[in-house]
Amino acid sequence: MFRKEALENRKMRWRGRAILLPGVPLWLIIMFCVCFLAAFLTFVIDGTYMRRVNVSGEITTWPRPVNIYSNVQGFIVKSYVTEGQKIKKGDPVYLIDVSRSTHSGVVSDNQRNDIEQQITRVENIIAGLQESKNATLKTLEKQKQQYSEALKFSTDVIRRAEEGVKLMKENMENYRRYQARGLITKDQLTNHVTLYYQQQNDLLGLRSQSEQNALQVTSLESEIQTQAADFDNRIYQMELQRYDLQKERLNADISGDVIVRATSDGKIDSLSVTAGQMVNTGDSLLQIIPESIDHYLLVAWVPNDAAPYIAVGDKVNLRYEAFPAEKFGQFSATISQISKTPASTQEMMTYPGAPKNVQGTSIPYYKVVIKPDREVVEYDGKRISLENGMKAQSTLFLEKRRIYQWMLSPFYDMKHSATGPVNE
Repeated sequence: MFRKEALENRKMRWRGRAILLPGVPLWLIIMFCVCFLAAFLTFVIDGTYMRRVNVSGEITTWPRPVNIYSNVQGFIVKSYVTEGQKIKKGDPVYLIDVSRSTHSGVVSDNQRNDIEQQITRVENIIAGLQESKNATLKTLEKQKQQYSEALKFSTDVIRRAEEGVKLMKENMENYRRYQARGLITKDQLTNHVTLYYQQQNDLLGLRSQSEQNALQVTSLESEIQTQAADFDNRIYQMELQRYDLQKERLNADISGDVIVRATSDGKIDSLSVTAGQMVNTGDSLLQIIPESIDHYLLVAWVPNDAAPYIAVGDKVNLRYEAFPAEKFGQFSATISQISKTPASTQEMMTYPGAPKNVQGTSIPYYKVVIKPDREVVEYDGKRISLENGMKAQSTLFLEKRRIYQWMLSPFYDMKHSATGPVNE
């Protein structure tokens, strides 16, 4: 009874009746398979699927906020603005000290003082040349006036002398007739003729003197122009030297203190540095947001394999990181602009949310501007506006194909890899 075989037999013995269920009819299995295959083929042949891709982007305003960076290395000496303050283009924002000091003092200050002294000397030379020019030209003008008056006087004398010579010639002709008639002697005629030719010689001397006066006036006019041009040339040379010194003074000022000015109108959003801090070239100093915002935009970056399938006016879905889709759902938006050329690295660097290409896997990205249909999100009775820099994910809807085409796409790749040269 307690044998090992008996105990094993008791363990293996059934404790109840075994009931076998009837099998599924064959016709039902065949019908189910046919229906399944028909539904599957209908789904694969008639069904379609639209490929979609998720791209990242960030919210920005139009016009965009302005980031001002330092173009020098130095220390912040003074801040002219505070956060929230409205400013105009060209207003001073920061004063940066970029000077260097030695045992003799601040290098830029010493250079500036030396240049100022040189400029003062040059200006004194220019003033002296101007005075010399005025005095010289005044003297020459005075001489010209004297010779002009002498020329005028000699001209009048010559005119009167010509009238006298004309009268003497008429008298000489009368004396010739008188001598022919025997009224006067030949000696009287000879004296009168001699007197006439003497007056002619005197007239020639007066004309020579008048011509000398005219030549002197012409010479003085030429000398006035020459002297004026010479003085102007010397003054111009000194002015060029002063201009060079002024440029050196400007360079000295640049090497001393640099004033950073606002590049646009707006309101100070944030100040990155304060007085006493050291800044390097390229460090961010402040941000200026536009005073009037026209609208908000989402700037997304689409890879080249998706860019051909989208167009302006297409609808897209947005999901903001600040407003999780699990709670707020997705938001509708419309594509308003698509770039025709890939975005440059410099342009993408101006957007913090732009994708970063890993070395060796450079991918062309196209800039796509998306306009949200709603710029305000309502939550808990509040209206929350979109803000600059908000990151968002956008779902773009691309090409639409039938299901079997998507299933057979690997075979298309095999076909293309095995196809020879294409002759169209």
